[in-house]
Amino acid sequence: MKCITSPALDDTQIVSYIEGEADESVVAHIKECLYCSERVTQWTFLQNSLRKQLYRVTCPTPMELGDYHLGFLPDPQKLVVAQHMRECPLCRREMAELDDFLGAQITDNGLLATAKVLIARLLGGESGFMSSHAALRGEARGPLVFEADGIVITLDVQTDVMNGQASILGQLAADDQDQWTGARVELQRADLSQLTASLDDLGAFRFDDVRSETIRITIQSLYGIQVQIPNVVITL
Repeated sequence: MKCITSPALDDTQIVSYIEGEADESVVAHIKECLYCSERVTQWTFLQNSLRKQLYRVTCPTPMELGDYHLGFLPDPQKLVVAQHMRECPLCRREMAELDDFLGAQITDNGLLATAKVLIARLLGGESGFMSSHAALRGEARGPLVFEADGIVITLDVQTDVMNGQASILGQLAADDQDQWTGARVELQRADLSQLTASLDDLGAFRFDDVRSETIRITIQSLYGIQVQIPNVVITL
């Protein structure tokens, strides 16, 4: 198939037609020429494919927006997200929706209300239930697996015996996994000091510089669900 005229319309004229900026002669030509009409279809498909690939490519992730709203981002990253928010109506709309949701969860004293508190139970053993203390040991004895209302949390430990410290590696798995992305994780020590982390998009988290001690882990989703794992004994 060939264009009905010579020379054929060039790419600039085709694009101007797609963008609604072509002059009348180009519009009339495309209406009559099957060859150029087909080129318009091909160019339109290409542009739509590119737009789909690049859609919101510069926007922060949902986890970053959640951390920004809760004030968890470091100052440099907070400035970047704030600048983006001023320029992006889509992210501003997402933030407004998050504001509306969290606003409904605020109690009279200004604190975020927890819709549901779950106490995780240790799986395995004869009873399948959690004893008063669960021991997470440095030697290779395998991870601990906890469950609460269908939410499964796995804890493992990597030790640095020379320095008397350990790293705790955690993983949360749930049917509604996306709702846990960005959830805040707190590790409370016996001396009441805390370490904090966030669940990544795979449900993983990590705490470093943990000593031999009894800890409590709390995971708080942005949707008001809290899972607690009390009395985990770390033994190096």
